[in-house]
Amino acid sequence: MMNCWVNRAGWFFLWCLTLPCDAFDPMMGDPFTNPLIIEIQGLHDSSARGDKVATDQLVTKLETLIESNPENQLLRVYLGSAYTLKSRDAFPGPSKMRYLKDGLKTMDDAVKRDPDNICVRFVRAVNNFHLPAFINRRDNARKDFEQLLLQIQSQPQNLNLKTVQAIHYFAGLSYKQTKRSKEAREAWLKGIQMSSDSVLTQKMEKELERLKI
Repeated sequence: MMNCWVNRAGWFFLWCLTLPCDAFDPMMGDPFTNPLIIEIQGLHDSSARGDKVATDQLVTKLETLIESNPENQLLRVYLGSAYTLKSRDAFPGPSKMRYLKDGLKTMDDAVKRDPDNICVRFVRAVNNFHLPAFINRRDNARKDFEQLLLQIQSQPQNLNLKTVQAIHYFAGLSYKQTKRSKEAREAWLKGIQMSSDSVLTQKMEKELERLKI
């Protein structure tokens, strides 16, 4: 059933990675530390755990914010993700598919408008990673993570360690999901090298223990 397709245990635990950035500006620091996005992420986390009231609040808040910030693609990509959660909660029928299609279109539109924005692409990538296989977005997620890894390696980024490790962690999960165990291992090993004692390091170490290649 589509109404239970979200992996609620892990969904989007992008902790306090937060934001509203019209475009990613390295001089502004890590966009995932903006108080507004911490609030948005909190609602998103509650929604992902099945709180339908939080889902409605999240959609309403983001739609209102975008009316006055139409060029903010990070807000837009979060709205797209919120629509997919709305689709999960809707009864089977036209509205369920409409929310899903609107969610995918909104996220794709945000990335298209600002393709080099790490924050925007990261939100879409994690969302698409968690969608069920029949929606056919797993390869899209993997490609997003491939580009994100290239960006953080080739371009100076003023991102927090937590954000960079999160990209490596989810990239590894996406590679594993699409049967690319070697690439998953490489992503996790690089992520672990960045910190010896973070929560994400522990998670990547556990994933490496489970990985068989």
